Amino acid sequence: MADNVDEIFGKIKAEKDIFAKAKLISTLRREKNVKVIDIAEKLGINSSYVCHINRLNKLPDIIVDAYYSKLISISHLFLLSRLNDKQKMVDIYEKILTQNLSVKDTEDAIREYLYEIKNRGHYIKEKERQFLMGEIAKKNPDVNAALVQTRTRSRLALEIKGNLEKTSKSIKELVKKII
Repeated sequence: MADNVDEIFGKIKAEKDIFAKAKLISTLRREKNVKVIDIAEKLGINSSYVCHINRLNKLPDIIVDAYYSKLISISHLFLLSRLNDKQKMVDIYEKILTQNLSVKDTEDAIREYLYEIKNRGHYIKEKERQFLMGEIAKKNPDVNAALVQTRTRSRLALEIKGNLEKTSKSIKELVKKII
């Protein structure tokens, strides 16, 4: 069996076709019970990339054919494979073709579907972020603030130093200011 696994790894390394690689990776995962991390290590790639390739197995034939016909790129494939609904994959694929969506536009369309959030607005610039965090620190010396923004959510984390009496009071005051 180990020889067979090594043989499959050899085929994956030699294979140029991404869908053939995906099928071979799926064989390792399902039939040979090889872990993603072990596949990645043996192939010398990131485990996330192994997962990306493996997800290509679930793409509908129409999308696979479009790749071979050079209507869409491999980046489009990886993005479309993030979806679990085959009909939605086809819908977004058709949108790629009819609206000539770039990879970034495709990523936005998929993000909108997955998270129900339209890609609007801009990140708070670093200078303004530092100013805001500085203002919080100035008015509340016992509070450390951190702001993290992604395209789908933002998080303002406040860390208050002190014992429970002091921190409970500070939390209540902060919440009163917010609401």
